[in-house]
Amino acid sequence: MPREILARGLTLSLRHAPCAHICRYCLISETRKGSALAFARFEQLAHRFYDWKASAQLDIDVRTFVGPSFDYDTDTLAGVGRLRTRRGAKFEVLNLGGIRIREGDALDAWLDERQAAGIAGFHTSLAGCDKTHDRWNGRAGDFAYQTSILRRGGERGMYRHERLFLTVNTLPLFDRLLDILDGIPGEIRNRIVTPLFYAGLARRYEDERITEDIRDNLPDRIAKLRRGRFQEWRSEREWIPIMLETAQGPRKLAMKLDVNETNIDWLERSSCEEIFAERERIYREEYRRMPPFDELCERYGDRNGRKVYMLTRDLEQKWQDMYARETGSRIPID
Repeated sequence: MPREILARGLTLSLRHAPCAHICRYCLISETRKGSALAFARFEQLAHRFYDWKASAQLDIDVRTFVGPSFDYDTDTLAGVGRLRTRRGAKFEVLNLGGIRIREGDALDAWLDERQAAGIAGFHTSLAGCDKTHDRWNGRAGDFAYQTSILRRGGERGMYRHERLFLTVNTLPLFDRLLDILDGIPGEIRNRIVTPLFYAGLARRYEDERITEDIRDNLPDRIAKLRRGRFQEWRSEREWIPIMLETAQGPRKLAMKLDVNETNIDWLERSSCEEIFAERERIYREEYRRMPPFDELCERYGDRNGRKVYMLTRDLEQKWQDMYARETGSRIPID
């Protein structure tokens, strides 16, 4: 029996603000392509989905992603804020990944505009520091640029969220990285350390993945930052028995829909029910190319594997990649 899915929601995505550089661990894979679709049409479609969910009292999750960078103009900032409000949240933290480099007065003006638009903090993802981070993020000077924004933001009373990636080659730099970050003014609302996800471009860096031995011997300064929803760091051999407990169940996922100039006319003509059902049909067909989960695990799971992953999804995707290489089959969308 092929792999079944259970669609728990839909994320509407718009490639509105291409990245100025490509991170080697990027989850999206291709971040320099932008859509010609006007944001206003995307926003109108998204509001229609929120209205549909509310009126039908559906137990599904509707989300939006406008990216791949957050280098928005002020009109888009306001629109993304309106969409975030539909989920009962505020849009007040801006992700620094992929934004263009601005300097001097231009950077100060950009910061002032964002703060006036309601942005109260920044999110930074760092892979080591200095040239090591710059190599991971694909841009010379990126570490200095991101930390300069954090510093200027802190001086303006803005807070920050920090995700620090732990790999084989960033581990020796952690003390220096934390010393640098601790010296930046401003409130740290959230600081977490995580291994790489197994997704997008990060699939290529399994040799940088930490092992059980590294995990179990981390200095306390790093280990205590392993928290939140990504704190379950288990090796492949530790995950396998846990995953097999639910092997007969469907893969629970939030579907994604890339909204662009080639499909917007059909989306605007179609009902939300029709769009959701069509997306579900496509996902089911994609996953039916894969063998059942227990077979996938039996063929490709490494019961002696000591490399560490945060999510069961990471391992399933890894095994799907191995199946695709062996059989020539295309991996399903995710």
